[in-house]
Amino acid sequence: MENSKLSGVRSPPRILLCLDRSELSETILAYAVMLTKAVAGKLTLIHVVETSCGNNVNSHEVLLWELKHREARQYMEQVLKRISGLDVPVDLEIGEGRAAEQILGFIRQNPVDFVILASHGTHGLTEWSLSSTAAKIIGRTHSSFVVVPSTPAYQQSDLEPVIRRILVPLDDSVASQTCLPVVIRIARQQGAELVLAHAIEPVGFSQLPGISRADHQVIDAASSILKTAARNHFDLIARRLRNEGLDVSVVIKSVINPVGLMTDIIDSMHIDFIAMTAHGSSGSEDYPLGRMSAHMAS
Repeated sequence: MENSKLSGVRSPPRILLCLDRSELSETILAYAVMLTKAVAGKLTLIHVVETSCGNNVNSHEVLLWELKHREARQYMEQVLKRISGLDVPVDLEIGEGRAAEQILGFIRQNPVDFVILASHGTHGLTEWSLSSTAAKIIGRTHSSFVVVPSTPAYQQSDLEPVIRRILVPLDDSVASQTCLPVVIRIARQQGAELVLAHAIEPVGFSQLPGISRADHQVIDAASSILKTAARNHFDLIARRLRNEGLDVSVVIKSVINPVGLMTDIIDSMHIDFIAMTAHGSSGSEDYPLGRMSAHMAS
């Protein structure tokens, strides 16, 4: 999810990879390497050693903490060894405390362009679409983020994910297009097709009683004009991208439920990756995510 404040990516961008030593969290390794290469960035691996909050710590707890810290260091060095040789600049960061608090603290104190995290980690898959740690980070960070579902469909056997199609939901705002520069880099790096999708919602008051047939005809005509204008606009964007050597398709539909349209596209077109801005035309930056991005993130 691209934060609209980060339309200009610094060089080199920093990608923060959050790991908790679980197999589920390692789902994100391949995507972190992919993104780092695509944006020519620098990768930081972060792991937080969970500790109790009490002030009275006995010798046994100190020994246990030292053991956890040593195991964390060994684990991170093993991950680093797996990544080494892939031409990705990388460093390590080990924190202590509550995972969400420490990660958000690191983001506040350091320039981080992208945060990559798994939907679930140590506590396993649950009925919720996001773990509590992932939800806290997404809700409080101003960095762009990538959430990788911790499911077998997204687990990669090596460190190079195969992304064939990227869905880019767009509305009629310039803000919604600020994710395109990064998306284009990913598409080039993966040789992926871009699917630009736009939903045209019906006029909200058209079902009210008292609207004459003539008025309905005006509403229908306005909807037709909007659809034609949208088609021309997004076809122009697609044509420009095709001229740059990218494979692009455009989906525009008039629907009552835009989220449902995106879900249908994900299923019918076998989408591997979704990229969009946190806010579009109707979003308020008083909230971390707009309506569409909140649904897609969860």
